[in-house]
Amino acid sequence: MTRVTDQPGTLPVAFWLVPSEPWRSELAALISVLGRAHEGPAFEPHITLEVGHARREQSLDALLDRVAGSFEAATLTAGATAHSEAHFKTLFVEFDDPRPFALQRRLRDQLGCDEGYLLRPHLSLLYHGGLAIETRERLARTHRFEGERMTFDSLVVVRPLAAGGDLSDIEALDTSLRRTLRSGPPPRG
Repeated sequence: MTRVTDQPGTLPVAFWLVPSEPWRSELAALISVLGRAHEGPAFEPHITLEVGHARREQSLDALLDRVAGSFEAATLTAGATAHSEAHFKTLFVEFDDPRPFALQRRLRDQLGCDEGYLLRPHLSLLYHGGLAIETRERLARTHRFEGERMTFDSLVVVRPLAAGGDLSDIEALDTSLRRTLRSGPPPRG
């Protein structure tokens, strides 16, 4: 995640799309095992939809209600497991589906701003910048999910735990504000 800190009158925020069970638990266990083995943090499995700032007076609770209430849970098909030197994309599963982009647009509309976060839908399995390429290649071959269908059913607001904190410290984030996406078409009338 990008380093996003407080700005006057704003709060750094990110929005995650989180998988439903059993994927949530299975991926969390894998992330934990990989983190312990490669000196990386444990974190909740997610696709980061947006990173930026919210106005301090803005109700994130109400924003989350509006956005989550307007989207259905989505079953996405996993693509390749890829890797990079980047800390937050050391090992990750790619997704090629338009629905995360639609969610991002709605979040930006509700926030009233677009800070240019470039969405490339993926679910990270390991955060450890600079991990040797041989290790990353081996891990990408070992942990393949291509073709697996994963349902994502929760939208989460991510904020620093402490005032003045930033979003890059994955172990000091508040992810308690969350909503379940609706499970079917909106009611008529």
